Amino acid sequence: MGIKERRKRERLERRDAILQAAVQVYMEEGYHATTMDKIAETAELSRATLYLYFSTKDEIFIQAIVKQSEYFAQLLQGVYERRKEIGDALVPELWACFKEFYSLDPALMNVTLYFHQSQMLRNLPEALRSELDRTGSQNYWWMRKIVAHGIRQGVLRKCNEKTLAEFFWTSFLGILHLENSKMAMGRKVHLEETWELGLDILQQGVCPKLEQDKESVP
Repeated sequence: MGIKERRKRERLERRDAILQAAVQVYMEEGYHATTMDKIAETAELSRATLYLYFSTKDEIFIQAIVKQSEYFAQLLQGVYERRKEIGDALVPELWACFKEFYSLDPALMNVTLYFHQSQMLRNLPEALRSELDRTGSQNYWWMRKIVAHGIRQGVLRKCNEKTLAEFFWTSFLGILHLENSKMAMGRKVHLEETWELGLDILQQGVCPKLEQDKESVP
């Protein structure tokens, strides 16, 4: 490996370390207590070095969210490309895709939920808000394509594909938000059990073939 390639790799590794450090500080101290100094200290970098990569903590958080969101787009694209192979199991496959996205970095998912609050979005600079919108729109586009295919094939009930895509995603996020709130209050968490129940209820409500199979059972 040449000097140029090695420096490029080191720069990417340092950048990733900064993103991870920011999420770590956020989880330990919360958004408002997170500072550039604390991020630099956690990443074991000087303050001056940190500012060579990022100007603000919001910029760091948004880049971390965007990186995770791009991975989500790859997962969704994979579901769409395997749509014929998946067949009637479209809803469980999409749900599993959501869970895999979350399991990649649950802490970063919490940061993502925080930054998508209306007040946070309003306070972000236009450039950062546009970055969130770009990656979010990309993922929503893939979800719509998956849902539209399911409707055309009769796997999903006939309805507005945009609304149904939003319904799937917000159902998943709603369960996650509820269980995170319970965890923060020191209550027992039932994330996997609630996700399993949520998937079962979703399938009963949006999969006509599943309803037909149940009706045919004597």
